[in-house]
Amino acid sequence: MAKGARFGPDAALAFSVTGLILAVPAALLPFVGAGKLGNERMSYLFTGVGALWGNGMQAVAVLVFLLGGLLPVALLLILACLHAPRSFGLTDGGAAQLYKAARTLEHWAIPEVQVLAVLVALMKLGNVVEVTVGPAFWCYCAMALSLILAQQSFNFEPPAPPGGTAAAQPQ
Repeated sequence: MAKGARFGPDAALAFSVTGLILAVPAALLPFVGAGKLGNERMSYLFTGVGALWGNGMQAVAVLVFLLGGLLPVALLLILACLHAPRSFGLTDGGAAQLYKAARTLEHWAIPEVQVLAVLVALMKLGNVVEVTVGPAFWCYCAMALSLILAQQSFNFEPPAPPGGTAAAQPQ
């Protein structure tokens, strides 16, 4: 994956739209369940954020919400917006600001870290209670993979203006 795009010029758009579509069921469907002795509790993607907030860990709750939920979706949306004009022949107004935002968000949108954290928690909890993985977890994993593939297929440097600049031309 480190070699760059191999899927074609519209891969970043396809992966971005796929990730955006998968984000909806990831947020709405059951994420994981835990039960013991007939008492089962289902949690959703942001249930942990609410629990952190309610237990006095507001800073951690905000970080989990931003880095694992809001920023990945924002980056997918920005990548889709940057590729949609080229794919559909539209004009790209404000693209410079979107490229800047994408470069910033690519370092902060880290859903894959949340996936790993959930997997570690599932392994630890599996020894104590019966754990069930819900459909939202798989949608979230696929969304994280879509984001990674969209980032790999995207050039985060804005295209050069037509005709180049005077400073860039050799004398």
